[in-house]
Amino acid sequence: MEQLRQESAEVETNLVRRSGALAEQRKLARATWQDVRNALKPGEAAIEFVRFDYHDGKQWTQNGYYVALVLTPEANTGPYLVPLGEARQLESDTLQDYWKLVAEVPAEGAGMHFYRAFWKPLEARLAGHRRVYISTDGVLNAVSFAVVPAEDGRLLLDKFDIRDVFTTKDLLHPAGHSAENSAVLLGNPRFDLEASRPIAKLANDRSSPAPPVGEMGHDAIPSSPQNSECPDLPPGGVLCPLKGTETEVRNIFALLKQANWDAKPPYTQESARKEVIQKLQHPRLLHVATHGFFSPERAYKLPGLAADLPSPIEDPMLRSGLMFAGADSALKGEALPNGSDNGVLTASEAATLDLQGTEPVVLSACETGRGRIENNGEGVFGLRRAFQEAGSESVLMSMWKAPDLETQDLMTLFYQKWLSGEDKYDALRDAQTKMRDAIRARWDGEDRPYYWGAFVLIGR
Repeated sequence: MEQLRQESAEVETNLVRRSGALAEQRKLARATWQDVRNALKPGEAAIEFVRFDYHDGKQWTQNGYYVALVLTPEANTGPYLVPLGEARQLESDTLQDYWKLVAEVPAEGAGMHFYRAFWKPLEARLAGHRRVYISTDGVLNAVSFAVVPAEDGRLLLDKFDIRDVFTTKDLLHPAGHSAENSAVLLGNPRFDLEASRPIAKLANDRSSPAPPVGEMGHDAIPSSPQNSECPDLPPGGVLCPLKGTETEVRNIFALLKQANWDAKPPYTQESARKEVIQKLQHPRLLHVATHGFFSPERAYKLPGLAADLPSPIEDPMLRSGLMFAGADSALKGEALPNGSDNGVLTASEAATLDLQGTEPVVLSACETGRGRIENNGEGVFGLRRAFQEAGSESVLMSMWKAPDLETQDLMTLFYQKWLSGEDKYDALRDAQTKMRDAIRARWDGEDRPYYWGAFVLIGR
């Protein structure tokens, strides 16, 4: 493994020399706070949350701390430093308060402790600045700030135009999406491909044309005594089929065609294969609706390959990823259909994709925003990092297991608004606001962020 790491570092060094995109990243690495300040417009602010370990001058202590650096266009002497407190407490009681807020049934008063710890100390410096760019660190990488309530009863979604970025230096990177409005969509993979069944060529193995937008609806899942949580799970199956995602991608395809995009019919069921992703050539939009996975444990062994590995997988980029057609066989360690891949795309593999200029990558899957959280400013090692490294300008992903039907509705609303000409951040905000109103009407005025607030758009 150490030899492979060294070889990987050498390859990356050579790529930096040859690639204009990576050369641009090196240039941004030398950016200063003045450069970021000058990129901010009146009424905008940028926040860098930082988690760091503390050295007392003799040794590293067991204490870690959170601070926030707040920068506005008016700053003359640098970002304003706001101490937030010890990591030990903030990552336990405060974070637990947040998870109670986004539970399926939120606890009364949940979220206020989190607000007072991480956001209220910043508000004095944010006065008069509605649009706020946020770069998170530590456990905050798993948080959607939009759903957090303030003391006046409103959510931060109502008070601020919050825009998550990988780093505030993203403000210096010129937007450069693909010149053509090309799109690739995948959904409802057939996870239980039979090993004896030959796989058709992708050109002849595509889904049927999408239904009109007016036919949006949710596929009914028949009841079955086999698995109460996944009633449609086939005998011997591992992954629950995602019928609703096929409706989702077909509705999106119809919207794209109405907007005159060069969108291919969605890859679904047998054609929703890993190799489709691996052969991409920087489409403007990539939408993937499938199961995501992440294991926080270093002892985790890649499903289906455990017998071949002499030691646990420590690399978090190998412990997170997406599932495609045939993944059941890989998870069970069985033979795969002739001509197919293993159906499991790891974050490490995703980082090698050709997504320069893609905006956005939409991961309509559970907990795709998760990964191993590094406490040294390196962010989240997982799918988020992978698609950033692959060149995507932005990634839309979920912070928790979002309900299937509500996700389908949210995605349709997002694309309707984005394709009508709205900025993609505004499109997500408006879609979530509309979904929130519908959820509150369903629950007699009670707000339940669990149903509408899981997705966060990160990038530029």
